[in-house]
Amino acid sequence: MREWQVKSWLGDEWRWYVNKPWDHPGFIPARVPGSVVDDLMRAGEVPDIYFERNSRLAEWAADRTWLYRARVSGARTLEFQGVDYACEVFVDGEEVARHTGLFTPFTVDVPAGDHLLAVAVLPAPASEAQVGVTSRVRVHKPRMNYGWDFCPRLLHQGIWRAVGEPRRFPRVTFDGAVGRVELDGELLLEVEGPELWWPNGSGDQKLYRAGEWEVGFRTVELAPNDEAPDGALPYTLVVNGERTFMRGWNWVPIDVDYGVPRPEKLERLLRLAARANVNVLRVWGGGVIESDDFYSWCDRLGILVWQEFSLSSSGLESTPSDDPEFVDALGRDARHIVPSRAHHPSLFAWCGGNELAWPNGEPIDESSPAIKALGDVVRELDPGRVWLATSPTGPQGTWDMHGPWEHQGLRAHYEHYDSRTNLVHSEFGVEGMANDLSMIAPDHRWPADTSNPVYEHLGAWWNNAPLVREAFGWRIEDVETMQRASQWLQYEGLRYAVEATIRRAWRASGVLPWQFNESFPNAWCTSAVDWWGNPKPAYFGVARAYRGAPSAQFATCAWGGLGEVRAHVSAQARLLDLDGRVVADGSGEIAAPLDAFAHDVFLLDLGANRYVMTRTEDLAPLLELPATTLSLEGEALRNTGDVAAIGVITDGDVLDLLPGEAVEIEGTRAEGWNARL
Repeated sequence: MREWQVKSWLGDEWRWYVNKPWDHPGFIPARVPGSVVDDLMRAGEVPDIYFERNSRLAEWAADRTWLYRARVSGARTLEFQGVDYACEVFVDGEEVARHTGLFTPFTVDVPAGDHLLAVAVLPAPASEAQVGVTSRVRVHKPRMNYGWDFCPRLLHQGIWRAVGEPRRFPRVTFDGAVGRVELDGELLLEVEGPELWWPNGSGDQKLYRAGEWEVGFRTVELAPNDEAPDGALPYTLVVNGERTFMRGWNWVPIDVDYGVPRPEKLERLLRLAARANVNVLRVWGGGVIESDDFYSWCDRLGILVWQEFSLSSSGLESTPSDDPEFVDALGRDARHIVPSRAHHPSLFAWCGGNELAWPNGEPIDESSPAIKALGDVVRELDPGRVWLATSPTGPQGTWDMHGPWEHQGLRAHYEHYDSRTNLVHSEFGVEGMANDLSMIAPDHRWPADTSNPVYEHLGAWWNNAPLVREAFGWRIEDVETMQRASQWLQYEGLRYAVEATIRRAWRASGVLPWQFNESFPNAWCTSAVDWWGNPKPAYFGVARAYRGAPSAQFATCAWGGLGEVRAHVSAQARLLDLDGRVVADGSGEIAAPLDAFAHDVFLLDLGANRYVMTRTEDLAPLLELPATTLSLEGEALRNTGDVAAIGVITDGDVLDLLPGEAVEIEGTRAEGWNARL
């Protein structure tokens, strides 16, 4: 929109500079919308925060006041859509506004003529890191930047949303027969019997033009689950009268510097979600109220949005403050937030926040003044929208469930997910290493565990190197093998967890793994898509499950000591030796003695879905598979060897190819445990 500059000061020294000449020394170029740390990094004032432990070298910025300046001309009213977090605004050195709150807009009147606009963004407010006390929080601001398991401490400041003409938002109503769009009481559009907007996989996403907005018409509600316990809340998604299984994922801000627009990355990530057959994204309460661009893409792609307010749990206590000033501030924020997003057909639920609970651990409800304040605004300004006090809700483990977030081990993992009885699984995960380790210098990449201070900084909570070593017979001795092995466990573990919940439909009505994307390039993380926007193998495993592939229930993937392999299958299945020989086939249940296999690695084949197994007590045989060869002719990838090619990662899937088998792939990448192009 205009040229901006920024400079920092300690204390109140900045007040002497709000009206200094434009070319006063010390200012650096700034982006609006943007983020202070991003401006510093682009100017070379701090090193690349995404490399190794460099983010620590930018932590100082949060303690300073940052004075943004721009030259403006002409009489106009400017709307600041979002300043993070508190600011004072000046025109030609005269104060014209003060504002607090990153989610609420405010306006400034600029008189005719040429003027110097200055915005002093004050030091970032105090809040709680992940392990803290929620009742001490007095700001409605993303918690993740204060230090989280997938995000280093790097507090966000800046003019993070656009500055321009004041905006208004339409009101969209649909009673099942007539759709209407109004703006300040004026009817913009009325459609009788409109074509409906459907979530991804259920139908088309019909959008109508109403003035400058695109809108869609649909009905959404939650209905009781089959065989739900007495008193349980409803969790079954019903869209346009049709019961719809929630095939979801949890979404976090696409970057720790969440104010910097990244339109190409946003589009790529949301298209990846749609391609994975996702119909719901839960916007996690430790992050932001997502942007209008995010919602517009979800409108087009058919992705329903479960939007949480920016409140989250803490490791020591998770009860929101009942301080009247804080409660009032939440209500004021909600009065701006709710109407700004309510016209999007993709928005299906508002939620008070993530894992909020009473001191006894029971999920919060509206006897919390903070949660009641939010719920009251939602009911007033967006009536009929689904409202959840928090997630999870109800007795943990039986209604809405969170956790675990780690692979449970080669046998316990399968037992755990096959024994669940919850009605929806809205947050859980499996950890794995990154695709790309370029954020670590080559000579710092090993060892890949938390004894290495770089790995301690880049995702220590999710660094499960000891479990990976054990699962592979303590035979991992380099970073490349650790990377592949950890991603394999994440792929198999997350796929199985998702499939186990889908098999329980409609007692269970939804599954949303943690987490789809990541805000910072971690070396280890539960994300299925890395910070660069590239899928890990786990992404493809879950996408296959969401595509409706048949699945199998079994006790382990490493059968040593059990005598036989046995599985319950949802389609015709075969047990195949590594050379492709059929050892057993059948439907319903399939079994074979382990000594019927000539190789330590074998496959359970359901056609559109395959599972790799061993007849040993761990996965070490994957490290010593006999090699096979691959060829690519056009788009056809063929296994030209005598044994199966295991875990072949391509640009569009993870494949296990039998001898002589060919499939069409995207791109030219193909590399597996025992074969690569």
